[in-house]
Amino acid sequence: MVEESIEHLDTYGYCLIENAIPSDMADTMAEKYYQIHQDLANKWLFQNPNDDLYQTLFGIANLDDLCQDCIAHPQVLEVVRHFIGDKVRLGEACTKWVKPGAGQGGIHTDSTHDLPKILPETPWMINTIWMITDFIEENGATIVVPFSHKTRRRPTSNDLATCIPIPIVGKRGSVLLWQGGTWHGNGANTSKNQHRMALNIAYYPAWWNLMREGGHQPIYPDVFQRMPETVKALVKHKVAKRREDIYEI
Repeated sequence: MVEESIEHLDTYGYCLIENAIPSDMADTMAEKYYQIHQDLANKWLFQNPNDDLYQTLFGIANLDDLCQDCIAHPQVLEVVRHFIGDKVRLGEACTKWVKPGAGQGGIHTDSTHDLPKILPETPWMINTIWMITDFIEENGATIVVPFSHKTRRRPTSNDLATCIPIPIVGKRGSVLLWQGGTWHGNGANTSKNQHRMALNIAYYPAWWNLMREGGHQPIYPDVFQRMPETVKALVKHKVAKRREDIYEI
């Protein structure tokens, strides 16, 4: 399965690993994440506090220990390391709640705002989104444009008018991986009552400058101390009490 995932990710720009965690574990995580998002004390962690229908909450690793199994998932890490090397680091773990009525997000590449016009041939990140609830087209499943990573550019207005993104659907507990240069976005949630919850985990090579990433949160020292060694190895570069201690000069 790992070899198939690597081949698919290399060829199409994305791959889907099904049933990576049990569905009952995903259900437990979904219930907790809904509560975390609705707790007003956590609103400062939202990427956009004014957007109620599409919510990204940074720093979930400080609020939920269950996500550690996803951060250090052996099969996912084996695929990630194939593309960005053994010294892989966690960029950020965040949750994404797409509510009924949320519109389609803009199709984009990841972490390229300060990269050259012609994007690097070498992958600079592998991103993942864990399906904490079932992903279906109607509830805003992530959409991707196959082969788009091979263009080595950000999508232009002409690209957006002509490309045909496809929704990646799957059962809760599955995980979607894609290269940073793959064009993608969240789908529109056109359902009346189906919420879509996801755990987004981004991985970078050791040479990547994480200070360019807005909103990312440190791992608090007390959280780090109780993490298993497999997770500590991925997050030891971002342990601090405050974001500005590691993300701002």
